[in-house]
Amino acid sequence: MSGKGSVEITQKIQAPAESVAAYISDFRNAKEWMVGVHGVERLSEDEYRLLLETPAGNLEPHVRVVEHSDGRICWIYTSLIEGGGWVEVRPLEDGGSLVSYRGEFRLKSRVLDRAARLVGLERFARLNGERSLTRLRYIMEARRY
Repeated sequence: MSGKGSVEITQKIQAPAESVAAYISDFRNAKEWMVGVHGVERLSEDEYRLLLETPAGNLEPHVRVVEHSDGRICWIYTSLIEGGGWVEVRPLEDGGSLVSYRGEFRLKSRVLDRAARLVGLERFARLNGERSLTRLRYIMEARRY
């Protein structure tokens, strides 16, 4: 991990992969399904500012979407946080989908990064990742998109 926090989670969703992929591919929807994301402001075609609630306080990192293809979206943080993440959606034989999320992060400020580690930011990120995919499953299976 080289000092970075890392989260990797997979969730089965009983909704068509095309629908799930279309929903997550619009990064502005992150505030609806990603736990801890309280705001998404589009800055340009592929750049956004997030409002994140964390144990280290509220953060407003910028992200840039670096890959956007059928069933996959990848982003990198361009301020406050080093790292990035991706979400990938794969179809299942039963008509559902398998959603995988991976994120790596480290706060750029050494003082904030140490404080974040002391308050358990990695555990917080893992729990929020699990809750996020559960929330995504509920949204997609309830067809509320």
